[in-house]
Amino acid sequence: MMEKKDGGELEKQKENKETWQGCVTAKVRRGTRNQVWSLIGDFLNLDKLHPMISICKLVEGVPGQPGCVRYCSDVPPTDDDVAGEATSNLWVKERLLSIDPIGQSLSYEITENNMGFTRYMAILKVVGGDDDDDGDEDGCSLEWCFEADPVVGFSEEGLVSILQNGLNGMAAKVEDALHAQFIIPCEF
Repeated sequence: MMEKKDGGELEKQKENKETWQGCVTAKVRRGTRNQVWSLIGDFLNLDKLHPMISICKLVEGVPGQPGCVRYCSDVPPTDDDVAGEATSNLWVKERLLSIDPIGQSLSYEITENNMGFTRYMAILKVVGGDDDDDGDEDGCSLEWCFEADPVVGFSEEGLVSILQNGLNGMAAKVEDALHAQFIIPCEF
């Protein structure tokens, strides 16, 4: 949970027009950059990779093309939901700004949300390790960098902590997905 700030500190942030910035990284112990990018580079795959996201769907544009917008939510749909829309605690719409398959990075911005963000931009990329598909026991890393205006009632350190926890969970899910891709079923 993000830590709350007192009113005086919030007023100082508004006066100084402070910008929050940060980067978090998480190690993917097995898999090459190309293998990891095949999962991370899919802008509409976040519900399969992020531990706190249950819904990720296209709401505007062409999938995977700059300008497309995804809707992400933390609440999974139930049988009572109308037209697949879940009643959510937290939700966000994010626009893909750029995607670079060679550099294995994508950038996006929040366009709408119910979490208090007024401006948030981020770059997610795969770094380090080997880029060929022969397998790399040393793995690679995920890097998530952001720039945002302060969010009323929360701290920059709290946001960094949430992003780090999310990225750690993503790295674990990427490892699981890659492991599942390379398991050969045995017939008995």
